[in-house]
Amino acid sequence: MRRNGVMTTCVPVRLDDGDWETAVFFGLGGPECKEDRRILRRAREPLPISIEADVIELGAAAVVMLRFEIATRPDDPLAGEVLLTPGEGAVQFSTLENLTRQATLRFFFGDGDYRVIHTQQLRLGDPERGGYREILNDAVRHDAVVRLTGRYDASAAMREVTSHYATHVARAS
Repeated sequence: MRRNGVMTTCVPVRLDDGDWETAVFFGLGGPECKEDRRILRRAREPLPISIEADVIELGAAAVVMLRFEIATRPDDPLAGEVLLTPGEGAVQFSTLENLTRQATLRFFFGDGDYRVIHTQQLRLGDPERGGYREILNDAVRHDAVVRLTGRYDASAAMREVTSHYATHVARAS
């Protein structure tokens, strides 16, 4: 995906000796993203961003889905999804936990060679931070119950969710 299509990730970062925060990174490679790259390079002000977040509760573990849509084009926004299993490890848990307290969410957009072509921030208010807290709490509660049964397996849960992506892509081809 480095050179073709969109690659999206969301991870904790520490910028300019500040506090740890979560940031979103979009890598846009190949001809599929040519128009999005052009729009982002020329953007002189922030583009509208929408975020959808949800907990997918599976028998093996909870998976948190974060979906980002950037209004690069009215009928075809730039979209990326990030899947996290907060019970799997500290980085994925911290990625979500940071969203419960930080004031802004930073976005970095790069080309296929990871050169930054656009950045912007989205303000997170109390309702957004509270929503992330609720999602994180739901995932932790779900995983605690699954762990009691001895069936916790974050990798199996992730495979179950991503298998739907593979089916969707195969049908679209």
